[in-house]
Amino acid sequence: MSGFVAKAVIIAIVIALILVVVARFFRRVTPAKQVVRRQRMPLLVVLAGAVLLVAGAVLGVVTFATRFTAELLPARIASVAVALIGLGLIVAYRNWYLEVRADAVRFRTVLGREKRIAYRDIASFRTVNSGLRTRVRVRSNDGVKLSVDTGRYALGPLLAAGRSAAS
Repeated sequence: MSGFVAKAVIIAIVIALILVVVARFFRRVTPAKQVVRRQRMPLLVVLAGAVLLVAGAVLGVVTFATRFTAELLPARIASVAVALIGLGLIVAYRNWYLEVRADAVRFRTVLGREKRIAYRDIASFRTVNSGLRTRVRVRSNDGVKLSVDTGRYALGPLLAAGRSAAS
């Protein structure tokens, strides 16, 4: 019976991840929208993290509650890994933000480090096309790097400053 539950949990995880990936491709920022000071990751990141955390916890309860056999060891390891990945996604959502201002861009990394790139300190600015997405990669004179998806976040002042710094 526990094999069936493990398969059901894994199938639920795969379906949830596919839904998250598909929904992510259809969300775009409209230029007419009012720019919010702090822009965060999409809500789907925290939802995927919650799904993975719950699935890992359920799989962990099923595998750790039964008597140990050699066949359960991979399921136990997988339950811990899935729960840690879910927790990591929730922490990443909590920490990361992007704040585009008139004179600088402030952001916090996934690990929680606050960083700032003033537009006058831009050392390199380039746009990179990868698949269907366009990313902006900015590096300051101090070595601070930022890579952001232009379709997901409103980056008007940063794009204008980067183009003027590049020319």
